[in-house]
Amino acid sequence: MRVIVKPTVFLVASLFPACANGGLDYRRSIERIAHDIAGLKDSHPQLRDFSVAEHLKADKLQISYGYHTHKPTGRGGWTSSVPNPDEDGMWFYIDLHSPGSTLQIHTQPAAIPYCVGAMRLSFLSLEGAKTRSAEGAIWEILKKHGATRCDK
Repeated sequence: MRVIVKPTVFLVASLFPACANGGLDYRRSIERIAHDIAGLKDSHPQLRDFSVAEHLKADKLQISYGYHTHKPTGRGGWTSSVPNPDEDGMWFYIDLHSPGSTLQIHTQPAAIPYCVGAMRLSFLSLEGAKTRSAEGAIWEILKKHGATRCDK
């Protein structure tokens, strides 16, 4: 059986809470985003196993989650390097990183860059064909936290 996957790539950024020294508190912001995503469980069954404690890596400014996924079967591109969802599954990855990062996950040519302070936020998402899409709801959460397009 062939599973149709709907890949999405967003590089987004948010206006995050300020630190006491006037800088941005990226750790607190990624935590708030994770808590808001956890709030989607009732409306998106594929998020029912999402746990802030388990899927947030605040020390790395990352959120990564997979539900009903399998090893990728395709070659090339970022989707060949991450878990692919079953028909009712999803996988997503959110992180804050330096705009100068050369990691493959941060250098997707089709992505529109969005910025926050001196950092960028990546949002990569794969959803199964029979999944009620959560990517729009996650995008709304990112906008709620101030997502803006880079000026540069």
